[in-house]
Order: sequence, then C-alpha cells, then structure tokens
Amino acid sequence: MIVGIDVGGTNTDIAYLEDGVLKTMKYPNEYGIVRILEKVSREVKLEDSRLIISTSLPINLISSRFDKIKTLTLLFPGPGLNYKEHGVVLKGCVNHRGEIVEDVDENEIERALRGHDYDCIAIAGKFSVRNPYIEHKVFEIAKKFADPHAIALSHHIGKLNFMLRLNTTVINSKISREVWMLTESIRKFTDKFFYYKGDGGIIPWRIAMRNPSELYNSSPSSVAYGAYYLTGEKNAIVIDIGGTTTDITLIRDGKPMVVEDVSVCGLKTHIRCVNCISIPYGGDSLFDGELKPFRLGKPLAFGGEHPTLTDLLNVLGEKIGNYRASKDGIERDVAEREVDRYIEILAEKVKGFQVNTVIGTGYLASYIIPEVARRAGKRCIIPENHQSANAVGVAVSRISLTLYARFDTEKGLAIFNGEIEGEQYERLDKNLDDEEIVEMCIEKVRDIAMSYGADEEDVKEVDLVYFNSYSVVKGGIVRGKIADVIVQIKPGLSGAL
Repeated sequence: MIVGIDVGGTNTDIAYLEDGVLKTMKYPNEYGIVRILEKVSREVKLEDSRLIISTSLPINLISSRFDKIKTLTLLFPGPGLNYKEHGVVLKGCVNHRGEIVEDVDENEIERALRGHDYDCIAIAGKFSVRNPYIEHKVFEIAKKFADPHAIALSHHIGKLNFMLRLNTTVINSKISREVWMLTESIRKFTDKFFYYKGDGGIIPWRIAMRNPSELYNSSPSSVAYGAYYLTGEKNAIVIDIGGTTTDITLIRDGKPMVVEDVSVCGLKTHIRCVNCISIPYGGDSLFDGELKPFRLGKPLAFGGEHPTLTDLLNVLGEKIGNYRASKDGIERDVAEREVDRYIEILAEKVKGFQVNTVIGTGYLASYIIPEVARRAGKRCIIPENHQSANAVGVAVSRISLTLYARFDTEKGLAIFNGEIEGEQYERLDKNLDDEEIVEMCIEKVRDIAMSYGADEEDVKEVDLVYFNSYSVVKGGIVRGKIADVIVQIKPGLSGAL
C-alpha cells in the first residue's frame, strides 16, 4: 500500500494506492495531522506501507513570518571578502582542499551566543562542504544555548557557492523547528516515511531534516505529477485551486518545469523546485466587499464565520456544502463581479502559455476552470479525483535522491553530502578518470535509494547535474585529482506502478 498525504494551507488530502486502485479523501487542517493519521491508521497499517508527506508548511511559514523569526548567523568565511553584514564573523577556517587552517575559538562562539537575541541559528563555513569539522564543532557548542532542531548547518546543502549556501542555511534555520515538530507527530505512527521535494522527488525524512528547504514548493510539484498521472496529458497547464492560493504550473513531457537557485524573500538560494505561478486567492479567500488575498477561516458553507470565494459561487447558483448559509447579505451582481475578476486573472495568466490543454485540480476546479480555459482559448480537462490531485502526485512519485560528492584522490578522501566517508575510500586510486568518478557517484546514490526501499526501476535513470575536476600537480608531477560531482535520481512516476 502506498499512502500519499499533502498537508496544504487549508486542507490535508490523502491518496491510497494499492494494485492500481486509487482512493482519495480530504480533511480540514483544523483536525491536525495526528488526528488525521489516526484515521488513516484505522484503514491501513502504516508500518507496512510507503507513507509520503508533502507539505506547504515551509512556504507558508516563510511567506508569513520571515522577518519575525530572528536568526543568529555564525559565519566562518576565512580570509578574503568582508561578510560582516551577513552575520557574526568568527575565527575558524577550512581551505579549498578541506584542510583546517584555523580552529574555532570556543569562548568567542559562546560570547556570540550569549550576546544576541534569536529564535534560531544558522552556521556556515565557506568550504564546509569539503570538510564539515568546524560546523559540527560549533553545533556542539550552540546546542547548549538553543534547541538543536532550530540550528541549521550549511554543509548539508552540498553546493560550493558560499552566499547562496549561506542564504539557504538561513531559510533552513527558520523552518527547521516547525518541520521537526511535524516530523515528530508523524513518527508517532511510523518511523519509516518520506517527504516530498519541491522538484518532484521523495526523500527519507532523516535526509529532509538536514536540508528542509528541499520541501519548498512541494505541493505545486505534487499537483503537477498527480495531474499527469490522472490524465496522461504530457503537455499541459495545471491550475490548482486550493483554500489559500491558486497555483499554475506547466508540465512538459510529463514533468513540471524546474528552476534552480530560487530567490526567497529577497535571498537568492540553492533551492531547486518546480516553477510555479502562485495567485493569492483560493476557495477560502475572504470576501469583504471585494475578494481579499488572504483567508480568515472556512467558508460560511462549511461552518465558517466570514464569506469567501466558495460562498460567492453559491450565491451564483452552485451547491457547495451548506450552500444556503452562503447567501445572506451578498448581492448577486457583486458576487458575479468578484468571481469574474478572479477568473479573468487566471485566464490572463494562462493565455501566455504556448500549450493548448488546461487541467483543473482542487476542490473548486469543476466550478471555475472550464470558464478560465474557455476565455483563454484552451481545451479543459477536469479529471476524476481532481480534488486530491496533490496527494495522488505524492503517492505515485519515485524516490529521488540527490548526492553531492567531493573526491580528493591525492588524500584518498571522498565526501558524500558533506560527510567524510570511511576506510573504503582511503585507498582511492590516484589515477581515477572522470568517467569512473561519475560512475562511483551513480552507484552510491542508487545504493542509498535502494536501502530506503526504492524500486529497481526507480533508480535506473540518474542525471549528472554538475561535474568539475582538476589535477593536483606538485613538482611537475600529477599527484591526484580533485572532483566535485552532483548526481540525482531523476524525479518522475514510480516504476512500481
């Protein structure tokens, strides 16, 4: 049994998939993840199932509270550029070869930790991806002063660009505690579960906790794969109407378009995720004379206290929920004006895509998307189970791990995802060629994925995302090779389907 769950801004969607049979359901978030999982566990044995969780928690948290979450950033850049405007610069340095040039000053670190007001801590060393020693040492000191689940280390991000890695570490520090609390709630039911990434892959929760920014935009990504699975349409525009936002995603050849180094709240980061246009209106958007780009609660039709977009549709004749509760005090012409304005916003966005098919998902899709497609001159599909396409996408995706590797054959060192490997790499052949290094990384990422339960079919396609190598020459003699490699099991639908 595969269980896919998407924790959105308003509702939690669930998809069960067993032997090709699909079942979906939806719960309001006010139930809480523990109560929802209690209901799920009555139907399936979670310990014996593949449980995958997608969540918009990181994006919602960053969008609403970025400046309110105070971050203490401890930097270890070594000599060179001045990074004082980005955080507290401290002693301690690793050079480009991963050698400890200067150790940290523990007293200096403790003074910094005592002398600032903060909710979370970001720790970043310039070349920590080549040796994480300093970051680990600082973490041991910092956790005496702060919740360890509110401390983020930069080397887990795995890429060299220091400023982008630093910015990503700040993002991670702001969301780590909330993601950890969600994780602990899920672990009450099973310790064997996965998180869904913003690029469409799934990763074990332990890996996600090292770099939780990978979950950014996971809901739009899951919707795109769910829409493709439900319709078989390889090239389409997916419009997903949620409770809080409406997301528009383009799929090409059965996959959403992915962007690198995404900017979040003005910070350019190493976040890689689906390219999505998000409109700040959804089914729960407040109506207060006009439609507002935020929500205050459920629609009147579902027991809420304020009218919403859903209620406006009921005023126009739809029968959603307790539709009679929607109609008090709202004039039909006003409802028509606001719904029309919302539809026109979507239609104008969709017109710009050179694709002829629109797939509507989300619980209001059947009421809204056909008119959006008509105005945009597009073909429209509203698939069965469209209300929970996000959870469907979570359930049908494959395990897709990314491996960041660094080789120094002169020293016999291999570093995978920021951690130095053991004795098996101490005798690395100094004459390894580039192809052998890449193949070693491909086999490594496949082995890790298989150890977490990936199907053999899932790990066949591995992309080489980045490669750079150069020879180490001393005294006119080649002493070895240094190589930086990033490989990823290609995201997509699971081969086990």
